[in-house]
Amino acid sequence: MDIREQKNQLRQRIKEINDTLTPEYCSEASRIICDKVLLLDGFKNADTVFCFVGVGSEPDTRPIIEAAIKAGKHLCVPLCLDKTTMAAIEITDYDRDLERGFYGLLEPKKDLPVVYVDNIDFAVIPCVSCDSEGNRLGHGRGYYDRYLEGRSFECVMLCFEKAMSAVGEIPVDEHDRAIETVITDAQ
Repeated sequence: MDIREQKNQLRQRIKEINDTLTPEYCSEASRIICDKVLLLDGFKNADTVFCFVGVGSEPDTRPIIEAAIKAGKHLCVPLCLDKTTMAAIEITDYDRDLERGFYGLLEPKKDLPVVYVDNIDFAVIPCVSCDSEGNRLGHGRGYYDRYLEGRSFECVMLCFEKAMSAVGEIPVDEHDRAIETVITDAQ
């Protein structure tokens, strides 16, 4: 079995786990995760924060986004430009500036300003699953691996504890980028 098949098999197993998560668990776990992010010095000291917009089986990142905006930070979220390219777009209002886009995800409206990767100080990254060493299993499209290549800003990855993988379980190839900090709802 090649690495792509191994990743797809693991994605399917994590999807089955996610299908068992209750809305109550997801809500409470998201709150715990967001509270942890908001306490990080990297977040507090950042002028520009990049954060995914959590949907479906991902942690709800709305509290992080709104806290950054309220604190006067430049807050940018991902926008899929095509099947391989992602950009960071600045938003100033969660409800007004986001709409359904690529893959049905909440994305920024097209007329908002682009934030160049060199201007980002702190990033909050999603995953399907990850391990405690920061190896990330994404959705398989490579958007984040390409976007994070050569980055110089601090990154944290959010994952529900119940969706975590054991160290060594996530297949890794030369294109995969590990994230230095993993934040879960574990106490």
